[in-house]
Amino acid sequence: MRIVALSDTHGQHGHIAVPPGDVLIHAGDLTLHGELEELSAVGAWLASLPHRHKLVVAGNHDLC
Repeated sequence: MRIVALSDTHGQHGHIAVPPGDVLIHAGDLTLHGELEELSAVGAWLASLPHRHKLVVAGNHDLC
């Protein structure tokens, strides 16, 4: 099993090369301000990734 762990992408997910794996863990701060538009973009990005299982934890920048 291959686990990929990320954190603190702060809305820059389009500039990150995410390695392949079975599980993706994002440990918070996916967005910079926690705004709905940012969260929507991050959700689309996460959905586009091929990892079979995804665990996402909100960080302090992700909370409105």
